[in-house]
Amino acid sequence: MKMIFAHGAERTPLSIIGGNRIVYGVIRDSLSFVFPESEDMTALDAVFTPENCAHITIVEDGGGVYIHNGYTIRQSLSKTLVEVAPATDEAEAVYENRVIVTMAQHTYTEKQVVEMQSALHALATGEG
Repeated sequence: MKMIFAHGAERTPLSIIGGNRIVYGVIRDSLSFVFPESEDMTALDAVFTPENCAHITIVEDGGGVYIHNGYTIRQSLSKTLVEVAPATDEAEAVYENRVIVTMAQHTYTEKQVVEMQSALHALATGEG
């Protein structure tokens, strides 16, 4: 799987997990990008910016292409212990460190407020 950011940079996550999560006290749609422990967190910090994440294209190994827009709120960038194999009757669970970046979208209401502010600014300055 490959992801391509708005500015053209590419990264190869191990997986991408989507869902709703509470970010800044509001339920938001979010995407968590899971990378191996060896991934440079400073490089990830530099690439996962609001500008770069305004448009993300995911290209699956099988050829599927998915476009995600507006994941501009950084919820987290962390190194986390993740279960990679569950415990069985014969073996304990296996855990590995992963670097996870979670990005979230603004809510519909937040987007509407920004649009209204832009419209008001245009009216006030005569730019619209």
